[in-house]
Amino acid sequence: MGAITTKGRKLHEIEHVPYEQAFLIGDLLTSNITMLAGEPKAGKTNFAAGMSAALLNGADEFLGLPVLRLCRHIVFGLTDDGAEGELRERLHGAVPRDSVTVFPVEDTSQPGYWQGVHDDLLTLGADLFVLDNVLGALGDGEDVASSVTARNTIDKLKPISKSGIPVLAVTHTPKGNGEGLTTASAPIGGRAMAGGVRGVIVLRKSKKGRSIQTAINRAKSDLDIAVTMRTASNGSEIPVWERVEPGLKVVSLPKAKTWDEDLVARIIEEQPEEESALALSRRYAPIVDRKPETVRPKLRDRLERVGGRWVRKPAATA
Repeated sequence: MGAITTKGRKLHEIEHVPYEQAFLIGDLLTSNITMLAGEPKAGKTNFAAGMSAALLNGADEFLGLPVLRLCRHIVFGLTDDGAEGELRERLHGAVPRDSVTVFPVEDTSQPGYWQGVHDDLLTLGADLFVLDNVLGALGDGEDVASSVTARNTIDKLKPISKSGIPVLAVTHTPKGNGEGLTTASAPIGGRAMAGGVRGVIVLRKSKKGRSIQTAINRAKSDLDIAVTMRTASNGSEIPVWERVEPGLKVVSLPKAKTWDEDLVARIIEEQPEEESALALSRRYAPIVDRKPETVRPKLRDRLERVGGRWVRKPAATA
C-alpha cells in the first residue's frame, strides 16, 4: 500500500478549523508555525515580547489586530548570550507572575534533543513556544543557507505545533533592510525556510522607521503597516508597539530618564535619613528592582551629603 491508501482522507473527514482557531492574533500570529524575520537589531525579540504580553494579559488587540486566544504560559527558548536577562527586563512586571518560562537552547545536535523539548512543552502546558533564534539553534555543521538544513529545521518544530502548541520561530534576514526581497523570501534560507511554515512576519527597519509585512496562509489580507516601538515608562525596557495611522506624522519623544536618574531625583525630594551611599542602596534597591551593588555606585557618583541633606554632586547636575 502507498501513501494515498494509508494516509488519504476525503474532505469531509478532515477537521474543520475556524479562522478564530487558526490564529492567536488575527492575520499575524498563527496557531501553527509562524516565522518572524528581521535584520539584527530590528527589534525582533521586542516584537515577540510585545505579542506575548498581549496574549498573556488577555488584551483585546495588538496593533489593531484581534487577539483571539488567551495564553497562560509561554515558553521562550533562547540561544544568545545574555538573552535571558534582556527578556526579563522586557517582560518582568508586564505579564502575570510565573506565566513565562525561559530556557537556553544549546547542544541541539544531541540525539533526542528536540523530542525532549517537545515532551517538556507538553508537560508544562505551554500555550506558545518562542524559539529565539533559529540560527543559534542549528546543529553542528548545519548551514542555514542550505535547503536541506532549512527543511530539517522546520521538521524539528512540526511535532510541537502538531501537538497543539503554536511555534514562533525568530530568525534573521540578510544584512540590510531587505528591500527588494519578497516577504516569503526574506528570511535567511529563503523560500526553503519559509515554505514549511504557515506564516511569515518580516520586521523591517530603515531611516523611515519600522514596518511589518506578512505573508500568511488563511489571513484575510497580507499586512504592510508602519509601526513604532517605545518603552512603557521612564527607566523601563518593556516594549509598547503601536500602529502608525496613515497621515499622522511620527514625532520623536524626548529621551526617557533612566532608572538611576529617577532614583537620584527621588532621594533629593524625599531626603531619607540614611547617611551613606551604601545605606541608601540597601534601602532603595528593592524599590527599583536592582541589586544593592548595582545601585550603590550610581548613587555614590551622583550624590553627596552636605549639611545633613542629600544634594547632587556638581559634576552630576542634571
